[in-house]
Amino acid sequence: MGMKIMSESMQKAAGDRLRKILKILTINRFVGVFVGFVITAIIQSSSATSVMTIGFVNATLMTVAQAISVELGAAVGTTVTGWIVTLDIAAYSMPIIAMGVMITFFSKNRSWQYAGEVLFGFGILFLGMEAMKHGFAPLKTQEAFLDLFRSIDGHTFASVLLGVLVGTFTTGVVQSSSAVVGIVIALASQGLINFEGALAIVMGSNIGTTVTGLIACIGSSTNAKRAALAQTIFKTVGVVLMLVVFYPFAHLVDMVTPSSPVDNLTVHIAMGHTIFNVINLIVFLPLISTLVKTVTLVFPERSTDEESLPEHFINIDYNMIHTPSMAILESQKELAVMSDVVAKNLELLSRAPKSTAAEIQQLCDLVIKNEDRIDKYQYYITQFLLAVSSHSLTLKDASTVGNYIGLAHNLEKVGDFSERITQSFDKLSRKHLGFSAQALENLQIILDENIAYFHESMNQYKGDLMNPAYTEKALSRSIRLKKMIKDAKSDHFDRLREKACEMPVAIYYIDILNNLDSMVSENFNIAEIVSGKKY
Repeated sequence: MGMKIMSESMQKAAGDRLRKILKILTINRFVGVFVGFVITAIIQSSSATSVMTIGFVNATLMTVAQAISVELGAAVGTTVTGWIVTLDIAAYSMPIIAMGVMITFFSKNRSWQYAGEVLFGFGILFLGMEAMKHGFAPLKTQEAFLDLFRSIDGHTFASVLLGVLVGTFTTGVVQSSSAVVGIVIALASQGLINFEGALAIVMGSNIGTTVTGLIACIGSSTNAKRAALAQTIFKTVGVVLMLVVFYPFAHLVDMVTPSSPVDNLTVHIAMGHTIFNVINLIVFLPLISTLVKTVTLVFPERSTDEESLPEHFINIDYNMIHTPSMAILESQKELAVMSDVVAKNLELLSRAPKSTAAEIQQLCDLVIKNEDRIDKYQYYITQFLLAVSSHSLTLKDASTVGNYIGLAHNLEKVGDFSERITQSFDKLSRKHLGFSAQALENLQIILDENIAYFHESMNQYKGDLMNPAYTEKALSRSIRLKKMIKDAKSDHFDRLREKACEMPVAIYYIDILNNLDSMVSENFNIAEIVSGKKY
């Protein structure tokens, strides 16, 4: 409970920063390692970092090589938890909890409230550790329990292997290497396990934590599977290599840690966990390219026709909802992809006024097909964001989620109007009817203006500019476009009075103008959202 509260509070406090950190990943592998370390140190869970990383690879936000560098950094970052639980401050856990509660309830500053929640979780963590230590104390008289840990004493290589297996299995079940390290330290504090046995279990926990990543990659893209496999390979091979030199490694840890394992066992365990992962990082950082080639051989590119992919839809990873700041980043990516499909329909629509009957029919079929994909994007993105909104969010993140739900709706509506206008042109061509040259020219100008409006707003969104001044510019554009539509209707009624236009054609013309007018309104809604002025 303490780790969960700490993790959620730290994520809320650092939400925007986490997203910004992720955007610098493309620099090099060393930056990736640093980012993996920082994120895991903040959210206190390498398993969560693994799930996020695989989700980002699945959403093409990250390459496999970048994912491996992040995972290597995350493995070192997770050792921070081990050092935290070695602190002997259990006697102060209640005052820390009280201080956290007071700051959370009485502070009006939201950043201080998050800090209070972190303190509260910190206190609960040590209260839980103390309770676990007392819970383990009676086991010192239980022969069956003692026999189990006597068999993991590290005195023989078989006992070391058993310790690795116990650590792997336990971590695979509880889905948290940090929790297993905490349990091992609690056992050590009661004298139920010695240093070598504890070290073997902690090493095994590094393999066990890969289970989370393997589960997360089920049903995901080929690259996501490669990232999960790469993590499993370097963590498993790292343990195997360390087993070969296990006793010299244990001696190294003993040498660099103050006092003896008997006097300072919990610190020795934390140090062993850290050194093991640092060595792993040093060994595998230069081998990232080799790892990528290896996992590519195991999971080669599938020669799947793009058109056969389910709606061209990049699977949203629901594991992301446990880290809202990252889930928002993934939904941002999906909305950009959705907007590209909308833009494709607008481009098809722009060709309609000057196309032949056969060309219009072909355009209409493509627009209807794309519109079906747009509807699915809107449904899945909205469902995902609603799931994210059920978690603890900062005010800014809650506002962003609301904006993104609105943006998905607005994009879908622009797609709807594109489909309706294209169908109107198709119906006209099937009935062998057409607009006058002046009417067509007016429609083309208004249509091109609308499309340019849409592209400018989405460029603001993709550039993450969030310029409030853009709203004023967008409002002026909307007023001008609506006046152009009103003038076009007025001109059309003049043509009707002069018998220069037939009544059946007039109905389609007014219908197209009404849809363009509604499109202008949706474009303004999009402009408000991307400039940060909507909510």
